[in-house]
Amino acid sequence: MSTTASTTTTARRYELDHLRVLATFGVILLHTGVIPVVLWRDSVPELVSAFNVGNAANSLGRFAVNCFFMTSGALLLDPVRRFVLRPQFLRVALPTLTWIMIYAVANALFRQQELRGVKGGLSDPAELGLGDLVRALVSGPAVYHLWFVYVLLGIYLTVPLLRALTDRPEPQRLRLLAWFLVLWFIADLLPRWGTWLFEDRFPAAYPAPLAALPTGYIGLFVLGFVLSHYRDRLRVPSLAWLAIAAVGLVWTFVGVWQAASHGDPDVYAAYDNLKPPVLMYSVGVFAFFATRSWGPGPAWPLVKRLSELSFRIYLVHVLVLHTLRYTTELGPLVEDRPVVGLPLIYVATVALSVLVAWALDFIKPLRRWI
Repeated sequence: MSTTASTTTTARRYELDHLRVLATFGVILLHTGVIPVVLWRDSVPELVSAFNVGNAANSLGRFAVNCFFMTSGALLLDPVRRFVLRPQFLRVALPTLTWIMIYAVANALFRQQELRGVKGGLSDPAELGLGDLVRALVSGPAVYHLWFVYVLLGIYLTVPLLRALTDRPEPQRLRLLAWFLVLWFIADLLPRWGTWLFEDRFPAAYPAPLAALPTGYIGLFVLGFVLSHYRDRLRVPSLAWLAIAAVGLVWTFVGVWQAASHGDPDVYAAYDNLKPPVLMYSVGVFAFFATRSWGPGPAWPLVKRLSELSFRIYLVHVLVLHTLRYTTELGPLVEDRPVVGLPLIYVATVALSVLVAWALDFIKPLRRWI
């Protein structure tokens, strides 16, 4: 069975359209769940509690960001697909800059109404001079959810180098990619997992050599390509991937709940995208979609459309969620009675974010910029 990309891989990956839409709704669920999780953090929660309503939502959405990275790697590292850095980079950077300005204006308006601005470097832009404004943009995400875009743009700059690996003939390609992932595991995952699982009992390694090795989300980017490209070799039943995802999801939920119940200082450690619980959950979900035979497609027209709008939905949803929380009755409801308020504010955020993203698409001159 072929392990190289065939000419058909240039066709649209419909299974990844479904995953992208699911991940988009997942990240909105994650950010909605943050509200009660933060507010009820010190409540010493029982299993059935306001804290765990948010924890359940947050945990359910945790697969999303990792799946975004892996989906990008599966597509952009495919040697049969054409990649040109400049247009791909600008396709993400230009709308991001536009939305940074929109968030800055929105935060200024929130502050005028004595409301809290959206968390990030530009939460109170009126108090920033030009130099402070530049530092806020460079030193950290201008808005909290844009950290993902900062990282993605950084990875994009490495894609021409990574393509030098994925363009190699077999078996050299597989050997080089396996070595890359081994180095990622040694430099990043092993120390991260060891200190979390074993605390001071895990030996600390001298960090200087590890700093030269691949770390962070670039490993997920490459892992997404490997799982997708070599899917014909992976004799793993779909139910096994779902089982891996389920174990990761339960581990995430229970880990955070137990940390909160015992008053651990790092309550949210199990939410870390590269620690075992979330990594298992997200890899299981991604592999279920990327390695399963879904037929020739196409995706439903609505799924395809939402997939095309997913990045804009991601950019706008935090503003919608923040506005609903601080200017409507849904805010107090999700804070005081999350079992009722969280589903309501989530559905409203999804609906309005999709509506805004779809409506903006009708303004053709602005499509590239927003």
